[in-house]
Amino acid sequence: MQSNFFWSQAPGAALLQGEYDLGLVLLSLMVSSIAASQALRLAAFARQAVTPQLRSWAIASGSLALGTGIWAMHFIGMLAYTPHAAVQYDLPLTILSILPGIAASAVAITLLAKAELSSKQLVLGGIIMGAGIATMHYSGMGAMRMEHTPQYSPAWFTVSLLVGVALAMLALWVRFGLARFSDNLSLGMKTLAAIIMGCAVAGMHYTAMLALRISVPESTHINSGTPHGDNQLVLALVIALVTLSIGGLIAQANGSLHYRTRWQKTDMDEARLRALVQMAADGIISIDTLGNVQEYNPAAEAIFGWSMEEVVGQNVKMLMPAALANHHDHYIQRHEQGQMNAQPPLRNKISEVLGQHKSGTLIPLRLALSQAESRGQRMYVGVLTDLSDRKKTERQLHIAATVFDHCFEGVVVLDANRRVADINPAFARMAEISRRSARNKDFMVLFHSDEDDAGTTSMWTEVGRNGHWQGSWTMRHNGSLQEVSITAVRDEQHRLHHYIAICYQPIKQEQPSLI
Repeated sequence: MQSNFFWSQAPGAALLQGEYDLGLVLLSLMVSSIAASQALRLAAFARQAVTPQLRSWAIASGSLALGTGIWAMHFIGMLAYTPHAAVQYDLPLTILSILPGIAASAVAITLLAKAELSSKQLVLGGIIMGAGIATMHYSGMGAMRMEHTPQYSPAWFTVSLLVGVALAMLALWVRFGLARFSDNLSLGMKTLAAIIMGCAVAGMHYTAMLALRISVPESTHINSGTPHGDNQLVLALVIALVTLSIGGLIAQANGSLHYRTRWQKTDMDEARLRALVQMAADGIISIDTLGNVQEYNPAAEAIFGWSMEEVVGQNVKMLMPAALANHHDHYIQRHEQGQMNAQPPLRNKISEVLGQHKSGTLIPLRLALSQAESRGQRMYVGVLTDLSDRKKTERQLHIAATVFDHCFEGVVVLDANRRVADINPAFARMAEISRRSARNKDFMVLFHSDEDDAGTTSMWTEVGRNGHWQGSWTMRHNGSLQEVSITAVRDEQHRLHHYIAICYQPIKQEQPSLI
């Protein structure tokens, strides 16, 4: 950077006037917009990255692509300006001027990769990004070698910094501002965002160019020859094209990596889903529209006795009793016709059906049936629960309920707090109390116990320790003597949760006759 950086009006000096090539100005705007488009795309890759390593790679490569794009825009913008004087460029300094642009781009990509952007982050990011672009611009300008030293207007220099920061904040905000109108930006919205961001970045360059001042003595003859050698022009255009090519290759590499990552995630999701299907406790069977089995998990093998190799590819009717199998094809055809007539799809239709084991045994099943689309093909998925154990338990409970209701002895079910949960009809007759009014009463209020409180406590302690107690108590309402046995009911963890009390009148034995 020249020691005499700022310009001041000198007596007897004139300002060297320049002009712009409109075609190169438009080219610089196009390059800036392409770089901005790459930045938005790479920021989206970073936002969707599934690992920290992929996020870091997307941000780093995006910074390089955007930084070189901004640098190419600056270089073309410099070529668009003709100061009517011979200009040379210091190549090492010109190349080094790309570094502040990459650093500013790193800040921009990092912020664009966020899901939300706070006002503080927007202002701070805009300041850092604007300062980085300004540093790149003025260091690039410092690489110019002319007969007369270029200087800068202090006022316009300050304005260029303020405009650079403001436009940088606009460039950062535009993506989040447009995203508020739609969660998924259309191609047109993305293009608009890239153009606005590109023009914002280029706007700082052309604002800073207004600060350029080249003073020459009035007596000096100004050489109006070609300001740029043909070789330098070709070299500059080649550098710009190579820079954009590098950015394009980086974006393409990130796109391929992103696609591969998405494919790996999809493959992982499929593997996880397959593992869930294989490990499911319920049988899962999927069939196509012809009724042929496509999926058949190990739980289904346990239910039906057929192996997966024996079933997959066969018609699902082999798993049904003959009476049901004869109607299955008609059911599928009728449903398919309904789908062609826009009827609602099957969604978790639940029913109880009968399946047939390989041995011929009928199996009660709970079927939850749904339809799904897989790669454009309709399929039906059934989740089957074997109800054999439940049905067996229901039968046992029915038998137990029958015994409870019809046995001659009085039966009382107590909860863990020794309060009545239920009584059977026989006990209701003995105690002359209804089942409804008996519920939640303390069991001991139904009897006159011959034991005192200490004896009653000892009795419950014995039930808890030995699981059983038997003795005689007198019914409170009529004074009849009852034989009572109490048994503790425990769960699998040996925790007491109920008591069962059985009551019956002892059989009176007749006295033997003396005659």
